[in-house]
Amino acid sequence: KLLNELKDNFLLDMYLAPHVNTLFSMIRNRGLIQYFSPYISADLHKMADSFNTNVTNLENELMKLILDGSIKARIDSHKKVLLAQDVDHRSLTFEKAVDMAELYNKRARSIVLRSAILKAGIHVKCNTRENQDQQQNFNNMAH
Repeated sequence: KLLNELKDNFLLDMYLAPHVNTLFSMIRNRGLIQYFSPYISADLHKMADSFNTNVTNLENELMKLILDGSIKARIDSHKKVLLAQDVDHRSLTFEKAVDMAELYNKRARSIVLRSAILKAGIHVKCNTRENQDQQQNFNNMAH
């Protein structure tokens, strides 16, 4: 309700006007996400009242957010309830551990490679700007 009151003033601003609808939909989507985030389930009727809309429009908005992946939930259209999807914390933790192990392995290999290069005395030298200019002058004189 508050945003709709301010919308007319924002539309009068010539720089902000082209972006008002996009900004308002982003703010609304963020509000829907934050509203549902602490809950396992939410009643769509109460949610629709809170967001000043009807249940059908709310379902459509939530469907877009679910398809985007912004909300991990499913809609029970019969009971008019939004239900959070169960997240398998054990498998997520295992995946994170595997990712960390791969990163550790990659870093360990790079450290071993670097130490082998240093031990072998291999150095890569970069030409400075002055050396490059001298080399060009030398090449120009040779031609």
